Amino acid sequence: MTRIIRHTLLSLVLTPQSGLSFTPSTDTLARRCITIHTRISPRRKNDNNKFATKPSSGAVVSTGSSKNDRSSSSGIRSSSRTHEVGEIPPCPKSLESRLEDSVDSLYQWFQGKSNILCLTGAGISTDSGIPDYRGHNGSYHKGHKPMIHDEFMRSHRMRQRYWGRAMVGWRDFVQATPNEGHIALAKLESMGKIGVTFEDSMEYYKPNCEESDLNWAFSAGYRKMTIITQNVDGLHIKAGGRRNHVTELHGRNDQLVCMNCGAYRCRHDFHNELDVLNANWLQEQQQQVLVVSKNTTKGLPNNKLRPDGDAFLPQQDFQSIQVPPCTDCSNNHDEQSQHPGFFKPDVVFFGDSVPKHRVNRCYAAVDASDGLLCIGSSLAVHSAYRFVQRAATKGIPIAILNVGETRAEVSGLDVLKVEAPTGPTLEALVAKFEKGKDYNSHSLKLTHL
Repeated sequence: MTRIIRHTLLSLVLTPQSGLSFTPSTDTLARRCITIHTRISPRRKNDNNKFATKPSSGAVVSTGSSKNDRSSSSGIRSSSRTHEVGEIPPCPKSLESRLEDSVDSLYQWFQGKSNILCLTGAGISTDSGIPDYRGHNGSYHKGHKPMIHDEFMRSHRMRQRYWGRAMVGWRDFVQATPNEGHIALAKLESMGKIGVTFEDSMEYYKPNCEESDLNWAFSAGYRKMTIITQNVDGLHIKAGGRRNHVTELHGRNDQLVCMNCGAYRCRHDFHNELDVLNANWLQEQQQQVLVVSKNTTKGLPNNKLRPDGDAFLPQQDFQSIQVPPCTDCSNNHDEQSQHPGFFKPDVVFFGDSVPKHRVNRCYAAVDASDGLLCIGSSLAVHSAYRFVQRAATKGIPIAILNVGETRAEVSGLDVLKVEAPTGPTLEALVAKFEKGKDYNSHSLKLTHL
């Protein structure tokens, strides 16, 4: 069915809540009017690319002068470099004595900036019980290899393996709660310390998507972005961040999409069906995994949980796992859907590419910023590192809050490196902004360390 959006609706110019008056340019309105007769499909179509196959010695370091990194890949590539495991970074707890200097350095870096964009990685969520890949207790150091896009797409056995391990790990993953780092970023946004505003464009919306078409039609002509996150745990949103201000670069792990018809499905509902279909198998696995352990908090020993939301299992035979097919495909008898499709988490697995409209949106946010703050990321994968490269090329100041060496340092980019635990540092930074010069580092509570 075709729905026509009246031209009069597109002529509305909204004023953001902040009081900023942003009037779309003539070019913006002209391009938006082109979309008013767009045919809106009742079902989401597939993306064109859907099937495309040493710790630093000081607490605060300014590294090198800018030079170009020679990586030319686009999206996340499954390469030996991507999964390289270098030196194990120090334990964040060992750096607590540097906290005051670290906070002071970040506080000074913030001065004179009004459009700071944040880029976060797995390191910000470790205090919530979700492991990272390359950190002090990173899963790569334990031999973990993440799911590869092509393996999931081509092999039913690999999908059985993924969903079997996810049945054990997903519940703990999704029950994780925001830590002080997530909460501090939400506070910094409410204080106006982070966030950028830039002109909206049709290029920043997913093509052939009803929701995106409507959002573009009713756009006020500007967008705001506070955080680009590599994480798929949704903790920035749970902490109070506005979903339309947080770009989840690699997608959402709580949502599934059919690889045949593009229909969405809630992952919670899918796992309920998985558990019923595989009740006996799941019970056997739980008896093996849920052992008495000092590390057990919600049932699953935290050394078994993986960053992807699955878990390590001693069981290697997953052939009996029954995976529910897409019911939309099963109920649709058109030629394209003779064989029901399978669901995949709506995330970018290693080897896949970040959708182009999402990348364009992030580039625009970087261009509009006057500072890029990278938090809890080694920047090893190009999908996120390219935004650091973009900032460096444009002369935008870059600060990195991370325990362990990052790709930016290895590449010789000119950055302010702050080697400190993310949660306590961000929490203390908020306190410093709130208290000003009366800030007292001795009053900080590092209860999570």
